[in-house]
Amino acid sequence: MNSEKNNIDMSNVINKLFEGDCLEYMKKIPDGSVDMILCDLPYGMTQNKWDSYIPLDELWKQYNRVIKPNGAIVLTSNGVFTAKLILSQPNIYKYKWVWEKSKPTNFLNAKKQPLRKHEDVCIFYKKQPTYHPQMTKGEPYDKGIRKNQLSGNYGDFEPVHVASDGDRYPTDVIYIKTAESEGAVLHPTQKPIELGRYMVRTYTNPGDIVLDNTFGSGSFLVAALMEGRNFIGIEKNEDVALFKKEEIDYIDVAKRRLFLAWEGLDKKTRKYIKEENLIAEFKER
Repeated sequence: MNSEKNNIDMSNVINKLFEGDCLEYMKKIPDGSVDMILCDLPYGMTQNKWDSYIPLDELWKQYNRVIKPNGAIVLTSNGVFTAKLILSQPNIYKYKWVWEKSKPTNFLNAKKQPLRKHEDVCIFYKKQPTYHPQMTKGEPYDKGIRKNQLSGNYGDFEPVHVASDGDRYPTDVIYIKTAESEGAVLHPTQKPIELGRYMVRTYTNPGDIVLDNTFGSGSFLVAALMEGRNFIGIEKNEDVALFKKEEIDYIDVAKRRLFLAWEGLDKKTRKYIKEENLIAEFKER
């Protein structure tokens, strides 16, 4: 066992929100206990204190400890931060998704640079994780008998029937509307719940545990809950400049959003959720 490991039972951390430094709180999570890490880390692209880098060496020390051997680590990123993130753990970096957004940004530089309309989602893992490709519908086709170019060498091909019922495997470019399409935007870097749901469906199974160690307004926690997954949430909850710079308690914001999501869940989805801690969180509101 890791010497840093605290003797905390997973039942005491599942479906709970923790306020504080994620590097300290993650030490309380048992080794190899998390099925997926889904997190929108600070990119360090602004001068705001809340957007400061988390030291990546220390972060990966905890990520690699708490994730299961076949768990997926899924991190949103952009620009220089994408490069830093990939190079911080090149041995387990596998690929990235390109999230095409519905609304571009960077209008202040529109006469000098192209508008920004995508962000990255970087995928890391040690062993092949759960992978449920999110199929889309296209036109069915039947191309008849063709040569299977993967079946032989030097022109020795086997015949294969090439046909499709219309299901299409996903590409690494996905279009998902930005957060304002889902309601109030409560954090300056708020991600859409639907982006989180897509990733959760892809890399986990119902009842799995998803960690978000900088949950902000809670979009990815809500995504996990809506897909029948349990979660662990950590947020420093520092003051964030937003609109008129009003003070926002992101622990409370996340609880409210989780409560609304829980109220909307059907029994089939709720059966995968360990309710005790979740209900206790709601009672503290």
